[in-house]
Amino acid sequence: MIIKYFLKSFIFANRIKLIKEKKELYKRITATKDIKSYQVKKFNIIWGDAINNNSFYKMWQKKHNLPDKINNINDLKNFPILTKKDIQNNQDLIFKDLKNYSTVSTGGSTGEPTKFPVGKIEQDLTYANNYMAKSWWGLEPLDKILLFWGHSHLFGSGIKGKINQYKRVLSDWLINTKRLNAYDMSIDTLDKYYQELKTYNPKFIIGYTSSIYKLAKYIKENNLQMQLINLKGIIVTSESVTEYDIKLIEGVFKVPCIIEYGMAETGVIAYSTNNDNNIKVFWDSFIAREIDESLYVTTLTDKLFPLINYQTDDLVKTDDSVSILNISKIAGRTKDILKLKVGNKILELSGILMVHVLKSYKGIFEIQFKQLPNSRIKILFTASKKLNTIGVEEFFIKNISQDHSEIKKGDFEFEQVKNIEKTIAGKAKWIEKEK
Repeated sequence: MIIKYFLKSFIFANRIKLIKEKKELYKRITATKDIKSYQVKKFNIIWGDAINNNSFYKMWQKKHNLPDKINNINDLKNFPILTKKDIQNNQDLIFKDLKNYSTVSTGGSTGEPTKFPVGKIEQDLTYANNYMAKSWWGLEPLDKILLFWGHSHLFGSGIKGKINQYKRVLSDWLINTKRLNAYDMSIDTLDKYYQELKTYNPKFIIGYTSSIYKLAKYIKENNLQMQLINLKGIIVTSESVTEYDIKLIEGVFKVPCIIEYGMAETGVIAYSTNNDNNIKVFWDSFIAREIDESLYVTTLTDKLFPLINYQTDDLVKTDDSVSILNISKIAGRTKDILKLKVGNKILELSGILMVHVLKSYKGIFEIQFKQLPNSRIKILFTASKKLNTIGVEEFFIKNISQDHSEIKKGDFEFEQVKNIEKTIAGKAKWIEKEK
């Protein structure tokens, strides 16, 4: 209790203050018209600073003949879409005017790395967004957390890497967090994690969807007992989550499965709310827009490099395309589409749909699709025991053909493997495209 008081009163005092301010803002402004008015005012401040102080946006405004300010959210449709390729091609201009920054790189499970500058205040603002949303579910700073984590590469190597690792262990102890390695999700390790989970008995579990799903499926298929009296929720993040995932996780752990949506370059953008299935966008930090089911965001916080009309590559379902306040569903990524040649036709298949089918097969834990040349698809999977590949194929074809009647046995290649390749951050690399 003394440590928690000291941390909240001194070390995290600014972050606690930011959380309080955000909660008060969200209580004060609730009407949609007032929210949009706030967003326009905030955008004009951010945009004005960008076109005056950042060489990239000076060029961007001149190149696209952009105004000095907007009058309403609809005006953003006249702004060009900002892509990762634009950022990759203009690194010199973007970083030219900046000082005292670190960088984050994106790439995830399918894309090429892109570097973004980050300032310290951005980390504090992301923390405030995070814990304002977590408070909707009863989670407060320094509550007991079990975290599946895969960024150990950030420690570095050699003596310096070891020192950084020990610093992290001490830091985790102070903030009441226990980390489990998301890189290693073998069957033996899953049993070890199950035992650690029972002993640690956290208030919340946070981690990649694939890691938590795999642990939940292991517990269910082995008929293990899971009664954690302190557990209040499971937070899945960084990867797509299906209705099947949510149903399994909630069925095993007997608590809500909470969706955290964001990206490395933006921080957390939206969170599940506890009164419906929608994912609530942090409207004071982002203007979110939908065009043809694709999500575009504009940042409204004090970022070193604001993102204006930025293409996220994510597909969403929403009732309002102008300024999204709630997302009803994250439907996956634009890159999650695979091509399959069937006869003389080329079918475009949803990777999410195929994952959903295969995850429902008893014993299968992880899946990866390889997009082969000539529009062929190879499906790799891991399982708790040796499975009959023909049986897996027959089950898959029977279910997938309900949506695509043209598909028949032999159209896919199947292979059971020991491990599925992960990204450097420990995420499941579930689509691999071979050239």
